[in-house]
Amino acid sequence: MKKLENLVRIVADGRHNAFTSMERFNGALYLTYRTSGGHAMSDGAVSLKRSFDDGKSWEDLASPFQSGRNFYEGFLVAFNGKLLMFAGGYEISNEVPVWFLHSREYVSESSDGVNWTPCKEIFPPFPIRFWHPAVLGDALYAAAYRVIRTYFKANVWEVDLLRSKDGFTWEHVSDISRGSTANETALLFDEDRLFAFIRNEGGAGHLALRETVKPFTEWSPEKDFGASLQGPVAARINGRRFLFGRYRAASPRLGTSLIDRGGTELRCYVWEEKIGNWVEYLSFPSGGDCSYPAAVPLDENRMLVSYYSQHEYLDDPGFRDMEGPCDIFLATVRTDGIPEWGRLTPGGREYLKKFGLDRTS
Repeated sequence: MKKLENLVRIVADGRHNAFTSMERFNGALYLTYRTSGGHAMSDGAVSLKRSFDDGKSWEDLASPFQSGRNFYEGFLVAFNGKLLMFAGGYEISNEVPVWFLHSREYVSESSDGVNWTPCKEIFPPFPIRFWHPAVLGDALYAAAYRVIRTYFKANVWEVDLLRSKDGFTWEHVSDISRGSTANETALLFDEDRLFAFIRNEGGAGHLALRETVKPFTEWSPEKDFGASLQGPVAARINGRRFLFGRYRAASPRLGTSLIDRGGTELRCYVWEEKIGNWVEYLSFPSGGDCSYPAAVPLDENRMLVSYYSQHEYLDDPGFRDMEGPCDIFLATVRTDGIPEWGRLTPGGREYLKKFGLDRTS
């Protein structure tokens, strides 16, 4: 079975287009992405598209995050009959690199997906950035991260679980990460459990896994995913758990994912209950600055996955990672395929060794 059924490039305008989000709302599919002169440039704005035919054709809509700040991502969430859009925004500066600035989180809402309220900073205001807010029951939850930068000792990285009843006012629920180098953290609700997939910058840069149950105040110890996966996104689609992110093949060799940007690609993993571990499912055509996907169901056997990548330009003279053209892709992916059993995560391989079933070593 061919798991990647179709792949189309839906944005290719010479800009650096990145950080996608998708959501269904009132019979339409909405897509956002950041458009800018480069990954770390100060001219970021959020673009918005809508499709009534599952991504075959798109129309451009006005976005509430166009000016006034250097905006990143535009996370879409359908909640209480409205479509919410969240974006991290930085002060615009041509003198100070964006990674030395503090992001604040902004939100806008729409009743029809077309007309949006002016963007407003969340309350209480704080230097923080969300990662893919998610709905559970009558509340929104978000993993919010921040980096407290110091000049005389190591920076402090923190990730919190927040909750909101309206998307504008938030309260602290629990600490997801302290004392590590964690930032982007994907949440996945599955029955009575909440899973967190935590990007790390230090050491080998491996993804960390934690879980909790209601009221989500006590978290399990961290587990090592065994591979570097950045910009993680997790979703339960057609009865299976899927995990997406930017895989970095070289990071464990050099020991830091901040410096080494070799061997990048967008990967998808699937949870296999029979071995209690994640197994590689699909590698997407991708490379350079890539990943930051979103996934929504298409039908009972397929899903749509949006992502960005520079792989079309890797062989161009003067190509520079994180700068120059970067395009938005939409993939149609089977959800009922078999995993890539020969390409297990280290944890999955160790599990199979216990039963003498590992034939890859």
